[in-house]
Amino acid sequence: MRNTLLENAFKFAHEGIVITDEQQNIVDINEAMQHITGYSRSDLIGSKPQILSAESQNKIFNQSLWQSLQRNGFWQGEVSNKRKDGSHYIARFSVKRINAHGKVFYLGHLSDITTDRKYRAVLSDLVLNRNSHQILNKNRLENEFRHMSALADQKDEKLVVAFMDLDEFKSINDIHGKVTADQLLEQVPERVRTALKKTDSIVRYGGDEFVLIIGGIASHAAATDTINKVLSAISLPFIINDVPMMITASVGYTLYPEDKGSLDTLIRHADQCMYKAKLDGKSTVFAYDPGEEVQITERNQQLREIATAISEDQFVLFYQPKVTLSTGHIFGFEALIRWQHPKRGLLSPDKFIDQLYDTELEVSLGQWVIRQALKQLAAWQQDGHNYQLSINLTAYHLSTADFFDWLKYQIQHYHGLDTSRFQIEILESNRLSDLSLISNVVEFCKSEFGITTALDDFGTGYSSLTHIRVLPVDVVKVDQTFVRRMLSEPEDCKIVEGVIALAQSFNIQVIAEGVESIAHGEVLLAMGCNQAQGYALAKPLPIDQLMKFLSSYQPFRQWCSQSGLLKNHKQARLSLFYFYLKYWLHQLQERLFVEPEIKTEWPITQLSDTHCGIWLEKARYHHYLDDATLDQISQFHHYIFQSGNDLLASYLAGDVHASRAGFNAQETTFQTTLYELHVLIKRMSE
Repeated sequence: MRNTLLENAFKFAHEGIVITDEQQNIVDINEAMQHITGYSRSDLIGSKPQILSAESQNKIFNQSLWQSLQRNGFWQGEVSNKRKDGSHYIARFSVKRINAHGKVFYLGHLSDITTDRKYRAVLSDLVLNRNSHQILNKNRLENEFRHMSALADQKDEKLVVAFMDLDEFKSINDIHGKVTADQLLEQVPERVRTALKKTDSIVRYGGDEFVLIIGGIASHAAATDTINKVLSAISLPFIINDVPMMITASVGYTLYPEDKGSLDTLIRHADQCMYKAKLDGKSTVFAYDPGEEVQITERNQQLREIATAISEDQFVLFYQPKVTLSTGHIFGFEALIRWQHPKRGLLSPDKFIDQLYDTELEVSLGQWVIRQALKQLAAWQQDGHNYQLSINLTAYHLSTADFFDWLKYQIQHYHGLDTSRFQIEILESNRLSDLSLISNVVEFCKSEFGITTALDDFGTGYSSLTHIRVLPVDVVKVDQTFVRRMLSEPEDCKIVEGVIALAQSFNIQVIAEGVESIAHGEVLLAMGCNQAQGYALAKPLPIDQLMKFLSSYQPFRQWCSQSGLLKNHKQARLSLFYFYLKYWLHQLQERLFVEPEIKTEWPITQLSDTHCGIWLEKARYHHYLDDATLDQISQFHHYIFQSGNDLLASYLAGDVHASRAGFNAQETTFQTTLYELHVLIKRMSE
């Protein structure tokens, strides 16, 4: 069945498909390839793909394409080709190296985009022809602005420069045709003038865009009021050839002289605000804030500071240990950047990293991190340490054209370096837009260098399931915000448990960030997660402090003693209840023994909302145990929970000393109950 589907997909695909062997001889093509090129299968089988290329496509281009294939395993771009009848066409072509049946093949996909290119050329001609009208309109706007701004200065008034764009105008064009759409556009200025004074101006700026200059304005409120009148006028039906048509508009504006500058500058500011009005839901108005220009200036200054910091080596790497919970073995570290600012001191990434996004400095800083990390990894390996080291890189950096070659060049500086101990962490967010490109990068790093990849902050993005399914990652890292709150927030606990189960179902390793207590590690082990990092182990440390920490490090026996949970699924599942109840009791004690004015986490006081209450409901539904045993476990829970709630009620009533004395009196009973529960769970799981 599957082979039949694949054969049909190959045969009937709209794209041309060509397959060559390792020597670049064509071994098969589909029907679409025959239709696009004019060549039959018998013409092409056994030939080289160069038979399809136009003479203008030189040998250097073809050599570059095949070199890229050998190095990266893929290539994509536009090519100039020639059909069998001699006619030329432009094609979008992608080719990928694949391994099948122990042999190397190249799979190419080809689409004829000649019509699309011709259409773009026609549009370019239309734009050129329209320019003469735009020049005349711009001259008119310049003259009117010069006159009206001088008048505003004389009267100490404000002047509105507004940019208006019709919403969904393309629909009018598509449904009623260009002639009718143009007739509607001709009526717009006349309609707008009904809401303006005779001295105000409206000029068509291009397409369905208009610039308005409105004088005699006292404030932003008056400007908004006037523009809303314009929008109301636009929203009334237009009658074209006896056919009523409805349309709306979005407007952005700026006020002169609050916003000073040339007319071009004011129009640009108004245009920016018009797009914000579109994003706000269209048919609305948005005002320009000169303060935004100040923010842009400040950001440029920050970027210049960061560029200087990179060149002067002001950045440093801190290292946070990663541990195998069941053994206590520290297997690696995450390298985290810090800025040793000459005036502001040590800065964490949240103080500067957002400024870099989608700039060349994002790449420059990423390259600095790679160089420093490789240097440290090489030093460790030279000293006999087999640590793993991971670094954070952005999707923007990974998608740069020379990333592969640059990385390879850096690695070549360290002869004998085991790069399988090097790991790249990619932030899991909606910035991972080009999944196919990132996937190719990940595959290349793995096949060429043995570098593994982790998906960082997993669960926070909009497309987590897509990312874990499409990207060939080796590790997912559960976001620390979920892990940190998992013991006090049942919903976060569900997310952590779900991410671990999802990763396991895809046979992907999982590591939890934000592990801040012994209890976090115990619960994670019971959930099946055996790797973690967080403050319970160590904060990120500079290299000298890290080596001191490692020399005195002792594993947590509480984690190591629970290693059997990884092998006994039933015991792990039942132990979750025990760990949840033990932590609730810890929260109760912590709350009772701090002063009332000090803020700490309150234990959950609704029985069904607690971690244990949710666990019990799930256990009954899935029949983890027989009803009698579940009733017995429920009684343990109910006793501790009810006793604890009584103590909390006394505490809230102001009788703090009585509540603390009550806890001390019952503490032995609480611990005995927990012990009996632990024994029961252990017996049930044997």
